Amino acid sequence: MRLVLFDIDGTLILTGGAGMRAFHRALEQVFGIPVDGEVIRPDGKTDPLIAREFLRHFGQESRWNEDSRDALFHLYVSYLEEEMKTAQERKSIRILPGVRELLDILVAQKDFTLGLVTGNLEQGAQIKLRSVGLAHYFRFGGYGSDSEDRTTLIRKAIQRGIQHVSPARMEAAFVIGDTPLDIIHGKAAGASVIAVASARYGATDLHSHNPDLLVSDLTPVETILSFMRAQPRTSTH
Repeated sequence: MRLVLFDIDGTLILTGGAGMRAFHRALEQVFGIPVDGEVIRPDGKTDPLIAREFLRHFGQESRWNEDSRDALFHLYVSYLEEEMKTAQERKSIRILPGVRELLDILVAQKDFTLGLVTGNLEQGAQIKLRSVGLAHYFRFGGYGSDSEDRTTLIRKAIQRGIQHVSPARMEAAFVIGDTPLDIIHGKAAGASVIAVASARYGATDLHSHNPDLLVSDLTPVETILSFMRAQPRTSTH
């Protein structure tokens, strides 16, 4: 069995900034921080890390604790529901090219199983995927709610994948993502990485981090399938 782990934002979908708008609203409500514009780069980072970077930027990292974290993320999830609905009404959410076709083909293959590796909280991931009708493709994953560290959450997703397919043997794991951090942490977790230049980072940026396969989007389905089938079994699994 081969495990394919998808990032969400910039890989499967674009949300028109709904996630960061929800973050900004929650930060202002909980910490009194008015965020106007992009003060940090969220690409490839986990939600807990994004929150801490916001607080560090505004000199308030000392206020980050279990209670403030819970309050922030409770509000964030609520605001995300609202922002995604607004983005849908404005038609600013879209599924990226090739995504649905690739997912449909993979779920029909007996030797592949699909999961998520995303910095989103698990609740946030489900809100985003439900909004575009993609949630049913994924039964497990690794999330920002599992760990602030992306390598750790990818390893968590791999372990959940192994449990999901048991007693079948996991032969290889693949991470599909759109940022340098997807490549760096995917490799650190022992997965092969398919980088897709579908969002902020172009092919040159991604190539410099040595992904195992680089594509401009997910439309070359046969190329992607052939690559994944050609990879040898990995010792990690």
